[in-house]
Amino acid sequence: MISRCLVFILFCLAATVAKAADVFPSNAEGCDYHLRGQIVSGDAEKLKVLPINSQGITLCLDSPGGSFAEGKRLFDTIWDQDIATMVRSGERCESACSLAFLGGSMRIGTAVIRFQMRSLRPGGKLGFHSPSLNLPNENSYPASEVQTAFAIALKAAESFFDIKLSEEHDVEAMTDFLYQRILGTRPENMFHIESIGDAVLANITVTGLTPPASITEREIANICDNAYAANLMDGRPGYTTSSQYYDEILIGDSDGDRKVVLTRQGEDLVGKVFNYDTPSKFSALGCSVRISDDWKRFWDTDYSPLSVRFEQYSVGDDFGDGEAEEFSAPYWYLLPASLKLDQQAERNVAGQNASAPASAPAASGEGGFVRLSGYDLYGGDLPDGVLRNMSAEDCISSCSARSGCDAVTHDRWNRICIQKSVGDSNGRLYLLSKADTYVQRAAAGSLKPNLSVPVQTFTKQNKGFPGQPDESLQAGSAGQCETLCTERTCLGFNWSAGSGRCDLFARPGVYSDAEGIVAGFMVQPAQ
Repeated sequence: MISRCLVFILFCLAATVAKAADVFPSNAEGCDYHLRGQIVSGDAEKLKVLPINSQGITLCLDSPGGSFAEGKRLFDTIWDQDIATMVRSGERCESACSLAFLGGSMRIGTAVIRFQMRSLRPGGKLGFHSPSLNLPNENSYPASEVQTAFAIALKAAESFFDIKLSEEHDVEAMTDFLYQRILGTRPENMFHIESIGDAVLANITVTGLTPPASITEREIANICDNAYAANLMDGRPGYTTSSQYYDEILIGDSDGDRKVVLTRQGEDLVGKVFNYDTPSKFSALGCSVRISDDWKRFWDTDYSPLSVRFEQYSVGDDFGDGEAEEFSAPYWYLLPASLKLDQQAERNVAGQNASAPASAPAASGEGGFVRLSGYDLYGGDLPDGVLRNMSAEDCISSCSARSGCDAVTHDRWNRICIQKSVGDSNGRLYLLSKADTYVQRAAAGSLKPNLSVPVQTFTKQNKGFPGQPDESLQAGSAGQCETLCTERTCLGFNWSAGSGRCDLFARPGVYSDAEGIVAGFMVQPAQ
């Protein structure tokens, strides 16, 4: 031990002084457990005894850091034990804690494929910086102490590199961009994931964002730029911000012109972006993406991601029929790289107070459910699985407690819970305004919306949906209001004949008497 305590790593605080982090069951939305407090030696052992089911668990992190070495051990434990990680709004995970966060992942399915499962919500702080030595202001140090300090520094760098090399099934724990930013950020500073661009290049999922009002050429450019940055750009020496990467993307191929084209093909919007750079002298890359009209229903889930294609073409020509490299992209890639996450923090907090959670309540110990708003899963009903007078939270808990149940459809209007088995269903989702389907994450990928059955609109005279609408417009008739609702993928509307006001609802509550109002809601009959 260094006699005068001359050397310490700023990541590594004295375990004898700092109180160990607490690991406890959490009632917070989306969290099964919380880790809170200073990270010290022995904290990783607390995770090894947590009960983890086949769907894994979600660990929410709220820590200023602590022991760098223990942060690395936490990373290893989380990576090995099917633990998802999250930083919630109003909480922080910095320094050693951020290393633990990077391990968030799960191995899912019969093929045991690893999926990244680490998420940040607006208003949460996720910060990284390099470790460093701190020596008191003295004129000289014994050679043995300097050598010990140097060995500690090398060990810290080695741990970073170990995390950088952690990869399985194309899931990287640390991207080139993040590795560069960590080593380039002095220990007295902090690199925070502050923007969409930061999150894209660091490969960190952001949840709780507000979707754009509609899909325009701008959103098409956003998703293509973000997909290009995430999948086709290597680390750039000398770049210190994500904006430098995106500035390079906008330059594109020197011989071509950037152009964005948006067209409609049936029920889908098809977008193209021309002129991404490629090493080929006379070619550029073109990006194309197809987005269905019901895209908002999948906004804040990892279910049914978008597919983005990059195809090489001759500068000056069109593209779309050739061989392409295809990547999955989450819906939040539709937002601009420059968008600051804290700009949406207040909206995120409001979202956390919404009437129904996007995942199972941690108080019951069930995590890993995703919500598919406005959908009914057809078939797969379990025997004696219709439960009445139940909240969404209780409905999900009842499924988690029952063997063979991996999904529920919850009728919000009538408080009816229907327990289901995805494997026994037809795997198709039908639009139903009054219901939400909650599916365990591992089973969600097999479900698809049924696009072959037309959606019907039912109206009720002198009835109305309660609460604040998501959007208010003007319409000359109930039919025009219905059209506006359909264009914006809402699930219900109120139209006032007296004022012409058309109120749109993404998740309408149960309607009640309302003189002079026409209430309309969407249903897709199951077939």
